Amino acid sequence: MHNLETNCVVYESAICDEYLCDVADEIVSEEASQEVRNIRPKSATDRAKMRLLNDHYDSKVGPAQYTFLMNQDESKDEELKAELEEALLVLENSIISTGGPFLMGSSFTIADAHALPFFLRLYVSLKHFKSYELPADKFPMLLEWFAECSKRPSSQATSKSDEKIIEVYSKFVSNDYTFGGLNRNKK
Repeated sequence: MHNLETNCVVYESAICDEYLCDVADEIVSEEASQEVRNIRPKSATDRAKMRLLNDHYDSKVGPAQYTFLMNQDESKDEELKAELEEALLVLENSIISTGGPFLMGSSFTIADAHALPFFLRLYVSLKHFKSYELPADKFPMLLEWFAECSKRPSSQATSKSDEKIIEVYSKFVSNDYTFGGLNRNKK
């Protein structure tokens, strides 16, 4: 029987992802936890690569997305779009180098589970507010990854609709919200 610490507060998406896998390993049956075990890379090297991808998304892609989204100086849009695309190129190259279709190869991992909801918001919000769509010639693998991940029942069950994303982000854009430090536009 697992002795789950009830006063433990876990935060930050990537840490929550791994924590949930750890808890599932401890509290569910061997058969039920197999799917959870399959999304966590088995080798220490692959787990480190997964953590690096998650960190890259959080420290590079996220800030580039929100800075571009929240930018109100149209003369800077091209520069900010280029910074976003440079950050996204790391994900494109990861899929290419591992053979895809997922970020770390043939299996859906925590790296995919971590990036997917943020990428969905990026895709919808930038299309709606900036009329920006990822160029298919620059990001064919990343767009295929997005389509493949979006087919998963877990993704379909947990994803917000485009309309809901636009509704939420409309509030941020109209209020020039700083978004927890992710909006790096200089005032």
